[in-house]
Amino acid sequence: MQTVSNVLNLVKEAIKPALQKAQVVVDATAGNGHDTLFLAEHTAETAKIYAFDIQETALNNTRAITADYAGRINYVLASHDKIAELVSGPIDVAMFNLGYLPGEEHCVTTKKESTMTAVKQVLDKLSCNGVCVIVAYPGHEAGAQEASCLEAFFAVLPRKDYTVGCYRLLNHARTAPYAYVIEKVR
Repeated sequence: MQTVSNVLNLVKEAIKPALQKAQVVVDATAGNGHDTLFLAEHTAETAKIYAFDIQETALNNTRAITADYAGRINYVLASHDKIAELVSGPIDVAMFNLGYLPGEEHCVTTKKESTMTAVKQVLDKLSCNGVCVIVAYPGHEAGAQEASCLEAFFAVLPRKDYTVGCYRLLNHARTAPYAYVIEKVR
């Protein structure tokens, strides 16, 4: 099994140290619940986790897979562009796994407008040394638009405030998923 070519697994490993001390964690795109479960499994019992999705099916899937952690997960049936009004206090770790709900119709996807709003909200609320990871999927039209907007935005973030890394598979198709890791440094 390849390990470095699975972008999502790689960023999950990268954020484990931040999760150990995180108290407020956001899964901005709950999907089928696998990322929410990962976040719950790697945070302290005192951590509060917010799982956002616009699809009831996604939240039901997330509830089912995270039932053992339900007492500290707030399942939010809303767009991730509502993070600023629905998550109080600073965010220690946030995760975006963009695209569409696996196993469902591909016509419902994350959109560049709501994604950019949500990312800006998360970065504004990110605690010092807080981390945000975003997995982009440029292999479909909406994903390509999101990826382009994200890259332009991250390229000009002030480095006195944020460190932004990007992990891409250079010898794979340009449409292969890739990840951003953003840390707030002050």
